[in-house]
Amino acid sequence: MSDLNQLISNARINEAIARNLFEIETEIMNITRCSDFFEQLLIMVREKFSIEHAWIAVADIPANAHLIESLEQIDTSEPIFRKVAMIDFLQITQSTKQPLLKNERMPQFRAMIPKSVLPLLQSIAILPLILEKKVVGALVLGSPDKERYSPDKDHFFLQQLAVKVSLSLIGVWARERVSFLATRDPLTHLRNRRELEESLDQELSRHQRQREHLALMFIDCDDFKLVNDTYGHEMGDVYLKHVAHLLMEMTRKSDLVFRFAGDEFVILLPNQKQEGAEIIAGRIKEQLEAVPLRADGQDVPVKISYGVVSTEAIRSFDSKALLKASDQKLYEMKALKPKTKRAAHEQSA
Repeated sequence: MSDLNQLISNARINEAIARNLFEIETEIMNITRCSDFFEQLLIMVREKFSIEHAWIAVADIPANAHLIESLEQIDTSEPIFRKVAMIDFLQITQSTKQPLLKNERMPQFRAMIPKSVLPLLQSIAILPLILEKKVVGALVLGSPDKERYSPDKDHFFLQQLAVKVSLSLIGVWARERVSFLATRDPLTHLRNRRELEESLDQELSRHQRQREHLALMFIDCDDFKLVNDTYGHEMGDVYLKHVAHLLMEMTRKSDLVFRFAGDEFVILLPNQKQEGAEIIAGRIKEQLEAVPLRADGQDVPVKISYGVVSTEAIRSFDSKALLKASDQKLYEMKALKPKTKRAAHEQSA
């Protein structure tokens, strides 16, 4: 009779675990952003299985840049993310696609464990995250109980959790990728003109609600045609990517950088009055000109004209007025510059 009771008890435990796995899968499978996916996953795993510590470990390679960026966006006091050097990741996991259970020599796995959590752990379970048939990271579960993730334990349900999480992550990754491509310029990966129109309307609406200033910087590359004619269109593409990269490096997290069209870029500068925006624009111009593109053993200089306008400098708080005013200032600056040799030659011809 006791054996039967034990079987019934085990069946009920297994049923509860399967139900929890199903609820987790249902909750995470339709999420559209990777950051939301990881945040919700960790919350549910902790709650459903009474897990003391859970976090994501990701191999630090270029292909995982988006996953790492998504995890860094999560605002939490919990240690939920660990970036692991590829050599350490491979040494610990051996690229296995099966869960790893460890309850000895925890310091050997320190590369995969948040520093604040390491002293608290006696056992861990490393569940592989698989994208495009490659192990890119792991969902790691930790416990102060040495027996909870003992290597001799049956890990069937842990394997089920790993599979469900990986399959759901593939879906989230694909949906976010489609959304990203729809709003990004394919060459520079900056936000595109369509995204500018939406972002500008949102920022202006926020400006009106909260009475915060907003500035817009319109940028035009002075010698882009000369670069194309001298070095070819392929080098022209490299030039634009160089400019885009520098603009992203020089702006704050709250600023938004767009490729408007061709060699034209736009930067939205929240909470900036006209005077402050002019100072920022001047610094951006100086920095661009100080960092030429190094190509074919020579420096290709970056020269720009710009127009910058803050909402305090215009009467009409709409996107068209702000763009038009900044565009006008850009061409006023451009008109004051001496013409390039190529332009002067074409005019004389």
